This record gives sequence, C-alpha cells and structure tokens, in this order.
Amino acid sequence: MPQESLLDASALLALILRESGWKVIDTIAESGLALTTPIALAETLEICRQKQTGISRDEIRTLLSLKNIQVVTVIEEDAVEAGYIYKKAAEHNAKSKRQIHVSLADVMLLAVGKRLDALVVFSDNEWELIELPGIKVLPFR
Repeated sequence: MPQESLLDASALLALILRESGWKVIDTIAESGLALTTPIALAETLEICRQKQTGISRDEIRTLLSLKNIQVVTVIEEDAVEAGYIYKKAAEHNAKSKRQIHVSLADVMLLAVGKRLDALVVFSDNEWELIELPGIKVLPFR
C-alpha cells in the first residue's frame, strides 16, 4: 500500500530544478501522497533565491499545486517532538565523528512524519544514524 511521503527542501529543490534524484521525487508526487511542511517550503524558496534561479515563489507554488504536493499544518505536538529530535541529534554529534546537520526544517519534518506515520524523504541517509522510534526516513539520492 502506498504511503504518504514528506518531502524536505532538498527533495523539493530536486524536483523544481531537475537536480539529481528529481525523477524519484516526481514519482512520489505522481502517487498523490506527497506532502511537505511550511518550514520546508520556506527553506526551498530561500534556497531558490540564494541560487538566483529566477524562479518566482508563485511559480514554485504553482508547480507544487500541479504536482499535488500538499503543505501540511505543523502543530504543538510537532514542536515538542522536534525538541526531542534536536536532543537526540546533539547526543549523537557529541559522541560520533560522523556529524548530523541539524536544521529546524529537518527536525520539524521528522516530527510531522512521526505524527502522520509518513516516510520522511531526504537527499541522504544521515538521519538513519540515530534511533528515532516511529520515524521512517527514505533517502532519494
């Protein structure tokens, strides 16, 4: 049975800019089960601005709409879970040579993924380095 998938900013960027792995993201989007968070969307818009892609925010929102990628609500429960994930990542980074990049967008995506029982789609598998019960991560590259 297909499962909802939460896309991080790198996944959205891959789709928008046709970067490495974009076909995987396109397939997820075509399933009708692709989601993202407002924070991941904001990060995507900012990265497009920084890269000077020339793609407007309206064009990005139109593409996401055409691909039926829904932006889901973040709730208080997600914020609490995100704090726990920050803590787990900090504990990992304190004792490991292989560090995990921790951003607000990432931990919120993981928290929402846990609440929705959705796959969380990242460009790499660094989040698989720590045990996060109830969170399923899928690298797309």
